Amino acid sequence: MSCGTLRLSKPVGQFPENWPMFGRNSLHTSMSDIESSGLTEVWERNVGAGFGTFSPTIAGGIVFVGTLRGDVDLLNAANGDEIATKNFGGAAFAPPLVSGSIIVVASSQSKENLFAYNLLTGKPVWSKQIPDVEAPPALLDSSLYVSTVTGDLYRYGLRTGKEIFHEKFPAPIRVAPVVDESLCVFGCEDGYVYAVSPVDGKEKWKYKAGSMIWCSASMNDSLIFVGDNAGEFLALTRGGVLAYSFRTGEKILSMPISDRKRVYFGCNDGEFYALNIANGCLLWKVSTGAPIITSAAQTRSQIIFGGLDQKIYVVDKDSGKVVQTIDLDGRIRTGPAIYEHYLAVCTDNGKVFGFRIK
Repeated sequence: MSCGTLRLSKPVGQFPENWPMFGRNSLHTSMSDIESSGLTEVWERNVGAGFGTFSPTIAGGIVFVGTLRGDVDLLNAANGDEIATKNFGGAAFAPPLVSGSIIVVASSQSKENLFAYNLLTGKPVWSKQIPDVEAPPALLDSSLYVSTVTGDLYRYGLRTGKEIFHEKFPAPIRVAPVVDESLCVFGCEDGYVYAVSPVDGKEKWKYKAGSMIWCSASMNDSLIFVGDNAGEFLALTRGGVLAYSFRTGEKILSMPISDRKRVYFGCNDGEFYALNIANGCLLWKVSTGAPIITSAAQTRSQIIFGGLDQKIYVVDKDSGKVVQTIDLDGRIRTGPAIYEHYLAVCTDNGKVFGFRIK
């Protein structure tokens, strides 16, 4: 493997432990089904460029990161060694999406900015020229859902690149779509949350929030969770009706994530909140003193998140007690991603950190 090419000698393992896209899956659960008691730092690597605010992806023991310089770097999840790197020309605000040995790279400020790339052949499968993309695509079955800063939503076939639908919305979409078999949901800078059909992209409903939305949504079986730039956290039914809301002190950029009991999110007011998932009542919060702009990751018993105070926090889900804090050399601008008992996270000074989950 040489600098400037992405090519692997064997397929990327398709394991249940993989974290192959932002939020781990198309519902954005950010859930790893392991027990944990804390973190031990095992490596760090400087890739020489900054990152967007979305988590890395990890599949088959490989950490995939995209940089604002346009590079895609593949690192060994166990020791941080560089496996391969390639520049795709435009700023990659989000990490690649991984499906077997195909990765999808979306970028901005380049002529061609959406690629499907085969890691075994080291060659593109297909490429597209669409408006700038500043959020991760979502993958459901064999379809990609891609949003753009000019308000476009596309659905493409993963293997073929065939356009299945293209719908236009009134304002930029800077968030990752959240998708299941019945809904594709995203917030928009016009202040609406939109729900469209994942089949043909036609609008099913829209909900007027209090401000523009730079926060990716997540979903469970009954509710959709999202925050807006006015500091309002919203829980919407799958029919687009407000179930409850919660007021914070600042804008919410951190994607909410949930389990069966609670919904969790960070805020620019420096607080990390846990609400009762049934009624939105505050259960606990962790005060960090600095904005939290990224999503968290969760294990069975703990929430793990980072903030602009350069710290990683490990928090007990039930009590809200901070079990561990780790100081890093740089502000944490991406959410963590987990693979088996490894965790990766990036800081704004171009560093990727690897941890062992205890």
